[in-house]
Amino acid sequence: MPFDSNLEEAFYRRFNNLKLIFHASKRDYDIKAIRPQKRNIPFDFAIEIGHRVIAIVEVKASVLIDRFDHSKIEKYAAENNIRYYIITDNERFIIRDHHNKSFNLEGSFYDFINTITKKQEIDSVDLKRRIAAKIRDVITNSAFPGLNETLVDFYQNPLEQLEYDEISEKFSFINPVDINNAENRLFRRLLRDDKPITKVFRYTTLNTLFLILSYNKYRMNCLVGMNDTTEVNYAETHITGVAHDFANAAWQTVDAHNRRFISSCSLKEDDLTQWRLYADDSKGVCLEYRINTDITSPEFLVKKISYGLKDKTHPELDFVKNLVSKLKTDLNVDFDLKTLSVWRHFFKPHDYAVEEEVRILYILNDRKRQKGWLLTSSHSILNPYVEFKLNDPDSPVQLTNIVLGPKCQEKEINKKQLEQLIRELRARKIEDPVTKLPVDEYNISKLKVEISDIQNYR
Repeated sequence: MPFDSNLEEAFYRRFNNLKLIFHASKRDYDIKAIRPQKRNIPFDFAIEIGHRVIAIVEVKASVLIDRFDHSKIEKYAAENNIRYYIITDNERFIIRDHHNKSFNLEGSFYDFINTITKKQEIDSVDLKRRIAAKIRDVITNSAFPGLNETLVDFYQNPLEQLEYDEISEKFSFINPVDINNAENRLFRRLLRDDKPITKVFRYTTLNTLFLILSYNKYRMNCLVGMNDTTEVNYAETHITGVAHDFANAAWQTVDAHNRRFISSCSLKEDDLTQWRLYADDSKGVCLEYRINTDITSPEFLVKKISYGLKDKTHPELDFVKNLVSKLKTDLNVDFDLKTLSVWRHFFKPHDYAVEEEVRILYILNDRKRQKGWLLTSSHSILNPYVEFKLNDPDSPVQLTNIVLGPKCQEKEINKKQLEQLIRELRARKIEDPVTKLPVDEYNISKLKVEISDIQNYR
């Protein structure tokens, strides 16, 4: 692909001809200037260390550099957590550090090189101990002092449970994919329910139920195409103050969003508002699911939504924000909460509190399960989905009851017909792939059908 200007080509060749190396403690990484594939982004080059973007660069003619509007490139760096953004005419390099707002450097090409290749020398052993002490102090003086009980083993051995990333210069808890690591335990405790969730209700259309029974499958959709697109980044925006723009996100951010799938349920049983909003204006059905609390999987999470307060505060998120802020202001430590990208799906604004939502989240961590794509009817957004066998024994949710809505057409006849369909489906057999013996195709032996108790809705 040809360069847009001689200035861009000159920068690209000058930088990459240096064949720069970042010398980390355990290995070396190539440093390269990469030309982005998309055209509608506010920079010309991404600087990568080991395939991780640490800076973005916009090349401008000398006559334009002092008049250049930094707002778009600054916004992109903030939204995608990119440390440096640079404006240059190949002689002057204006360098800004997203992690250090007071950093304001204007220098030469070699000042630019020194900035992005420097390695911070720190005493990580001492800092890990101080981080653990600061976390305990922040929790003790917060509205959630009980969180300290969850982190006892972390306090006893912080050296083994914290890690330092020399490229991003950030600390974090180790093993974020382990559901029992310190950070995941912290969020689970913050979102702890008053009592175990054993039953939830999903309101949907009669046609959706018919498709579930016809194909012995249920579908979970990506949050990007759901009914409120702003909630994708609600938690992170509350914590960081940065309103993320999904349309301009880096591909890594987009990919992460598109591997999170949800099913929204409620604690409200046979509820008129839920019928109106989510069940075809009460002409649909309510699916009652039993939650198997014995099944714990890093791929499935079932949690009640934490809602903000009427005054726009959100105690749980305010605690997280204060924790990260205190580590920065008191220890000058940047701390990366790596599992926030998962737990953010269980926080919503106060406006939705009336729904009493319970969210079932599935995280696609590998490629064994195939994604499908659809065009949403509500917002015309291309959106991925995944499918699961109905009442799969490995799933934490089991469909046990179907309730026909107050305005469901011919509900008495449809109740009888659904019961007959379920009897026929229970009789279906397939061959077990291991034993080669016939087994039930559908796991719906306890599935019942009822009609809503609401009588006075027209």
